Amino acid sequence: MSKKVFDVPVLLITFNRPETTCHVFAQIRKLKPSKLYIFSDAARIDKPEESELVEACRSLFDDSQINWDCQVEKWFADTNMGCAMGVSSAISWAFETNEKLIILEDDCLPHPSFFSFCKVMLDKYHNNDRVMHVSGTRWNGEFTMGQSDHFFSLIGHIWGWATWKRAWNKYDFWMEKLPEMKNQRKVQALFGDNKIARYWYDRFNEVYVQEKKSTWDYQWQYTLFLNYGLSVVPNVNLVSNIGLEGVHSSGEKTEDHFCETWPWENTGSQVQLAVNTQYERHHARKRFMRKPPMRIRIMNRVKNMLHLDA
Repeated sequence: MSKKVFDVPVLLITFNRPETTCHVFAQIRKLKPSKLYIFSDAARIDKPEESELVEACRSLFDDSQINWDCQVEKWFADTNMGCAMGVSSAISWAFETNEKLIILEDDCLPHPSFFSFCKVMLDKYHNNDRVMHVSGTRWNGEFTMGQSDHFFSLIGHIWGWATWKRAWNKYDFWMEKLPEMKNQRKVQALFGDNKIARYWYDRFNEVYVQEKKSTWDYQWQYTLFLNYGLSVVPNVNLVSNIGLEGVHSSGEKTEDHFCETWPWENTGSQVQLAVNTQYERHHARKRFMRKPPMRIRIMNRVKNMLHLDA
């Protein structure tokens, strides 16, 4: 990859974790993309100690560190925008001048072949409106999906991903059509499972009723469901999450944080534009609907009891 110009724009989204940001940025520096977008959110007002960490992250992007032929655009926020508005606005900002985009957050460490996978799939499905998302992660490897170098899923994972402007233009931050989606039973139709549909509607409702949104990613998954969109998934996992703690993380170390990555090989597979319903149900139950460890459940129960007694 390093002998040729990598012409797919890359967006790096950062905040207050200089250590993980440094590792992710190192992979981007090896790639040497021709266009690089960097978004850095500001420290929160009630957490002044974050200012030093934010500045440490921003110092990583000094011109001396981007020492290849590259068009660089930086957006260093003056005030904290938060996860919801910050990330979604950064993506929209990068799409103002691009038709396709690779997106990495500061704790998503990509295998070098992640970029190759994204480029191949972005080109391959550029004109297919049904395909809206390219995932870098491959969950539930115990479920065999054949010999193809990629497959399709209903779920668009965001630990390293890519998409097109044509797809992002459909993004609905406020989830205005959620009532319509529920009435039409779209998620039930996609999964053929009422429990899985109820899980997603519960998650969407939590965000829908928030006057100030706390996240952006449920709205993207909602957008995929709303438009019957598909996500391209590699046959091997290409991104490891190296962030153990974050704004929306409990800090609990789980297998999710230590996903092993493998090299992806382009075999030129022609894949039917359809999902494996058995995999989708397995993935939903094992990745999303699984119960937390017994220790965590006991702690939560004790907290609830203490709250009731107060």
